[in-house]
Amino acid sequence: MRWQETVPNDPYLIRVRRPISNVELSYLIHLYQPLVGALPVALYQTLLYNLSLANFSAVQGLHYRLMVTMAVPLNVIVKARHQLEAIGLLEVYQIEADGQRIFEYILQPPHSPDIFFSDDTLSIMLLNRVGKEFYRKLRRQFSIPEEYRLPENVERKRITKAFDEVFYHLSLSEITVEKGTETYNFLKDVREESPLPLFDPMAATRLNYANSRLDFEFLEASLPKMIKKDGLFTKEVKAELESLAFLYGIDNETMARFLQEPSVIEYDTIDTASLRRLVKDWFRRENGRAPKIVSREEIVFHSDTVETERKEREEKALTEAESHALRLSSLSPFQLIGLYQRGAKIAPADQKIVEELLEEYQLPPGVVNVLLEYVMMTYDRQLPKDIIYKIAGHWKRNNIRTVQEAQRQARQFYSERKSAKAASADKKVFTRASSGGRSKRRKDEIPPLILEQLERQKNQVTEEKTAKSSKVEMIDEEYERKRKRMEELLKALGESKQ
Repeated sequence: MRWQETVPNDPYLIRVRRPISNVELSYLIHLYQPLVGALPVALYQTLLYNLSLANFSAVQGLHYRLMVTMAVPLNVIVKARHQLEAIGLLEVYQIEADGQRIFEYILQPPHSPDIFFSDDTLSIMLLNRVGKEFYRKLRRQFSIPEEYRLPENVERKRITKAFDEVFYHLSLSEITVEKGTETYNFLKDVREESPLPLFDPMAATRLNYANSRLDFEFLEASLPKMIKKDGLFTKEVKAELESLAFLYGIDNETMARFLQEPSVIEYDTIDTASLRRLVKDWFRRENGRAPKIVSREEIVFHSDTVETERKEREEKALTEAESHALRLSSLSPFQLIGLYQRGAKIAPADQKIVEELLEEYQLPPGVVNVLLEYVMMTYDRQLPKDIIYKIAGHWKRNNIRTVQEAQRQARQFYSERKSAKAASADKKVFTRASSGGRSKRRKDEIPPLILEQLERQKNQVTEEKTAKSSKVEMIDEEYERKRKRMEELLKALGESKQ
């Protein structure tokens, strides 16, 4: 359990990679807080302000002090700490000294806006969180105003003064210190009395990935033989490839194909900028949208509670409904539409609907799948956007976050729609019955004179039929008499012949 990972009496030691300015704290608020929330940022600031801001020297304390200062349980603090670690703002080391466990927390400075927005993973996460309009405002907030932008081709001449152009009265004895002199001994004593913390201003933190998606030995073996492979996959290049593989879901075979493109490897070096452009274009062609990154806790079927439930269900036979819900939670909306279209290309209008459901309405992918499937089943495999947006707004207001909640809402909508149809059909039947009764009453209201005339016509037709029938009977009797006479005549003629 997370509670056992750290206990209140565990001591911690706080350090900083380098001094952090107030401007960088504003980056923390505007760029990182939308990604991780307010509590991890509060933990970061609490650790920072525990330091002596005069010299940023290390400070030691107990986790119980953090619990009291932040007024939250330790498991909440540990969860916030994990988010800071994952986003690249905190490095954690565990030290075993004299049978005691000490946690060393090294605060990393936030990225400047230019580095933050050039990082594909961080920028896409921010876009998913805040939406397109707010993302554009943030970008504009940190950009250079129009009136201060210089043309790219402007000529610039360096006129900065060099050191020896200003300080030219120093002699060699003034800038060198001989070993064993009074000045040398004084400086040595001061260094030993007051050691200064070592800062690395050039150290840049990158996002770390615990589970590597790429096999770099395979990637190296798949490259053409004419490429010099020694020193090709540097630490920076590997980190960039890992970031692209995580963000865009790229496997070894796909990454190998990208690396074989002529524009990616030139002069025995990997052009990561060109590789990133190729991957982005490929992903948009395949999926029609930007990638989406969410916290693992937002994916219901990957949370601790649901993972336990899933294992318990696997021990028993899954019902058809459970299997379908599990499938909806594991597919992306584009994969779902692709299944219904039997692999055919998804229409741009349908792609736009899915993107807006994910980005503007910020519905989880599983919930979007339930919504799309309900609308397609109800409206003959069509995706009318007005109905989709209306349902999406309703679900967003009701905070529908899981597949099960969305399915319950869909069933409720279906029942209400079915009831409304039945009520409409009953109303039509009642209307037809009412109109039939009115016509009958109108028929009963025919004037008596007309009724007498109709009755006389009816009697006349009946009499004509009766007369005709009598005439037919008389004709039949006459025919029968003639036939009998002819038989008697023939019989007589036959007997006379004999």
